[in-house]
Amino acid sequence: MKLKGKHVILAFVLLVTGFLVSYSYTQADTESQMVKLTERTWEKEYFYRKQLLDLEEKNKELREELQGKTEKIQQFENNLASSERQIADFVERKKKLQLLTGELPVQGPGITVTLRDAEYIPDEAHANNYIVHEPHIHKVVNELKSAGAKAIAINGQRYLSNSYFACTGPVITVDGTQHPAPFIISAIGDPEVLFSSFSLKNGVVDQLVADNIEVELEKSESIQMDARLSSEG
Repeated sequence: MKLKGKHVILAFVLLVTGFLVSYSYTQADTESQMVKLTERTWEKEYFYRKQLLDLEEKNKELREELQGKTEKIQQFENNLASSERQIADFVERKKKLQLLTGELPVQGPGITVTLRDAEYIPDEAHANNYIVHEPHIHKVVNELKSAGAKAIAINGQRYLSNSYFACTGPVITVDGTQHPAPFIISAIGDPEVLFSSFSLKNGVVDQLVADNIEVELEKSESIQMDARLSSEG
């Protein structure tokens, strides 16, 4: 009976020992799996975090690139706008120069100054003192220019900055083209200003009348001047 009891106790001890060993092994394996699981989770977390950082860095580079391109586009637009303004200025300047050189037709308000030889000549021996001469034309043209005339024509022929006059008896030559009296001098500009400049006491009109020249002034709402022909002057 004693031997049998010892066997039972030994068997129980062995059973308990086996259980403890088995439990310890199971715990060790579980802990090992937990460690592996934790390591994998950390690796995944590190991987995703690294990807996130890479994306943020890439986004930063793209933002900087976008800003740089936006600034270049803005600069290009500014340069383009400046170029367009310059071109517009050049076109306007070219147009003004062409108007001055008579290359373009021009239309606008202004006045006409008509000069005629004296209708009555009391002294035939001095008839030359009663007709329009080149200095008379010059006086009118200079007065119109001083009063701000933008364009001038003599009997329809454009007067330019380099135009010249020559007087041959009753005929006046303008840039090589002969014109008989009466001489109709048209000017485009402010009609009130132009007209007033000829209405001054002892001004151009009084001087012309003193030289026995008949003068007629007329305001006009629209004066048309053709472009200068290439054969002129």
